[in-house]
Formats: sequence, C-alpha cells, structure tokens
Amino acid sequence: MSTLTGRLAVRRNRIWARSFLTYHYLWPNIEAAIGRARQAIASENPVVLDVGCGERPYEDLFSGCTYWGLNYGTEHASPDLVGTALALPIRDAGVDLVFATQVIEHLPDPWKFLAECARVLRPGGRLVLTGPLFWPLHEEPHDYFRFTKYGFAELVRRFGLELLELREDGGNWAMIGQAVALNLPAWLRPAVPVTNLVFLALDRIDYRTGSTMNYTLVAGKGKVEASDEFAMAPAARL
Repeated sequence: MSTLTGRLAVRRNRIWARSFLTYHYLWPNIEAAIGRARQAIASENPVVLDVGCGERPYEDLFSGCTYWGLNYGTEHASPDLVGTALALPIRDAGVDLVFATQVIEHLPDPWKFLAECARVLRPGGRLVLTGPLFWPLHEEPHDYFRFTKYGFAELVRRFGLELLELREDGGNWAMIGQAVALNLPAWLRPAVPVTNLVFLALDRIDYRTGSTMNYTLVAGKGKVEASDEFAMAPAARL
C-alpha cells in the first residue's frame, strides 16, 4: 500500500492549493478513464502496470486487479519493480492495462516508451496516459516535452494503438488561472483561493480548450481477449 502522506495520498483538492485548478479536472478524468478502460478489458483480474508509480497514489483505483508499480528508483517511491519506462521489464503481451500519469514529459524518448507500451499490452488491452500542455519546468533537468492533442494522437497511432478518447483537463480560463496562482509572490498567496474560484467560474461560463492545462487519453490495442496470466520478464519477477 502507499505510504504517501498529505493531500495526494487521498486526492483531496483544496481551494487554497496553487495546483487546485489542474487537479480539479485531472483527477476526475483519470478516475473516469480508468473506469472505462477496466470495463473494456475482458479479464476478471486484469494485470495493471503503473509506470512512474511514485508512492502509488492511484493504486486504490485498481482494486480487484493485479497491480504492479514501476519506478526508476525508490527515493520517495514504493515500487514493485525498479526500471526504466524506456525498457519495461515485462514480457510481450504481459499486461492488460498500462497507466502512466504525468510521466511522459520526463522521458527523453517518449516514442520508445509508446513502443514499449504497445509491446507489453495484450490484445484488447488499454493504455491510460496523461501529460501536460501547460505546466512550468519541473524536476529539472528532466523535463523534455509537451504534446498537443494532435501530438498525442499521432504518438499512439504510430505504434499501432487506437486512440479511443482524449479529454482536455480544463479550459483556457483555468489555464490562465493556474498560471496566475503558480506565479503569485509570497505576499499575495492569500489571494490563491479567490484566484481559483474566479477562474473556475470563468472556465464554466466560457469553456474553450485551445490552451488547456493537460490531457488524459485512453488508447486500445487490437481485439479484446480474456486472460488472467501475468507474463513478467523472468529477471524482474519478485
């Protein structure tokens, strides 16, 4: 189980948080995407690979699944597997669902990662992926890419996956409000709740998505086939 403490461990979004607007949209979209992906998988006990799992804050969304968390290291993380997203330690057609949230921007070769996702997914499997369009530089220097919705569509299709849905995580006004909240100087931080409320209201009144903050997508691989076996590479088996 996750050992993470604080807001993300239970996904409680607070109006005074500077990241409020991003998570207001992102968390519900992740939960909905995972729910739809699980419904589409024939297996009663789908095998899930959470790439870049960190402290496993989304593990609860995979109850009833065989869940494997993968991370590049163990600092501030609780993985089952330690490895790189660019060479997943999983056999071909070894998992039913690959989940990777806010990871792709940190990969120097996202094309290789998508090839790996396509390789390890079983026929009928699903990829649930999220990534930012707007977010300041973070985890530097390992912050490499931002994809538009067309970039994400091309990325998954290039490796034989079918894009099933792609949702914007917030509209133009939310993106502007998020930028304001993140850049307020310390002496103006008490204004963050007001900023969040004002721009959330504007986003609801005038919802346009040309400058969204983030994307959540679901992609599928081939025909659905039921299977309960987990095919992990021998070297990675625990």
